[in-house]
Amino acid sequence: MEKGKGIDIELTEEDLRMELQRLRREIQETREKRIEMEFDTAVARVANAALDAELAAKMTKCDVISKKTVVMRKEHDIFKNDITMRLQKIRGKCSFFNQEANSGPEDTHPGATEEDADEEIIYMSTFLGRLKGGDQ
Repeated sequence: MEKGKGIDIELTEEDLRMELQRLRREIQETREKRIEMEFDTAVARVANAALDAELAAKMTKCDVISKKTVVMRKEHDIFKNDITMRLQKIRGKCSFFNQEANSGPEDTHPGATEEDADEEIIYMSTFLGRLKGGDQ
């Protein structure tokens, strides 16, 4: 007999077997949950490792591209400086590069092309063959 809170409880053999069976079931469920959690943890670790590997690959690719960009910029600057130097040498050799845009003949401004109203324009045919009736 077992006493609990002042009440006498008598456990039978059947009650003990049922209690033992319930405890075994709980232990089995706890083991299954633990195995499932361990499996989930392992899957998460593998996924994490895969993401780490992907990140490392992307970082390496980024470093390679960055180095190529630096090299290309240096090459571009060298090419640009070389072209600039060549153009400066040509400018020094050729005098027409040194002339200003406004230094030309005086009658090249826009107002110079207008026709004078005082002039009389006479049209003469380019073919002066036999015309009936006259010289013109």
